[in-house]
Amino acid sequence: MKTKIKSLIGSLLLLSLVSCQVQDDSPISGSKSSHPVNINLSSYSTASLMNYLIPSAYANVSELKACFKRLRFKKDISDSTTEDHSSGDDDLTPHEEDNIDFNIGEVTLTDSGTLLGTVNVPEGTYYRIEFDLEPSCAGGKSLSLSNDFGIFTSTEKIKIKFEGVFVVNGPEALELGVQDILNAANAYNGSSSMRDVFESISGSL
Repeated sequence: MKTKIKSLIGSLLLLSLVSCQVQDDSPISGSKSSHPVNINLSSYSTASLMNYLIPSAYANVSELKACFKRLRFKKDISDSTTEDHSSGDDDLTPHEEDNIDFNIGEVTLTDSGTLLGTVNVPEGTYYRIEFDLEPSCAGGKSLSLSNDFGIFTSTEKIKIKFEGVFVVNGPEALELGVQDILNAANAYNGSSSMRDVFESISGSL
């Protein structure tokens, strides 16, 4: 009987050691460290020299609101999306493993800068950051714009991108340059879709 008990205890100990080894080798425990990244949108100007030379050619943004849903930090600028033909539509679908939930709701951009929040990001060097704007906020709009040309809104999913170089190797503060995006908002007059206009430009890291 004592021999059987010792054998049973030995088997349990061996099983425990094997289980620990499997856990240590898991992808989660072997992944790189993540660090908090505090994200801000930079200050901007809605006026340029041309405003004073040819006032009718430019408009001033009086309000710009965006409904933030998620974001992605991309290590390869050429690998930002993959085509999804499973549903028969030609939209580009992001890699699911790159998604970071960032459902902060509707944010009003201010010319003095806008604090978005903090997310945990794995260590690495990133060349592109993408935000998904979706019509999931209370107003049902992904993007809302008021300028001298009028009031414009979109209910389409819109991807806003920022390009440059950003290194994460500890707690970081990231300021995203939005001046080019605001320049496009200044000039927007409704002649084309907001999605086409805002997805065709990039902010800066």
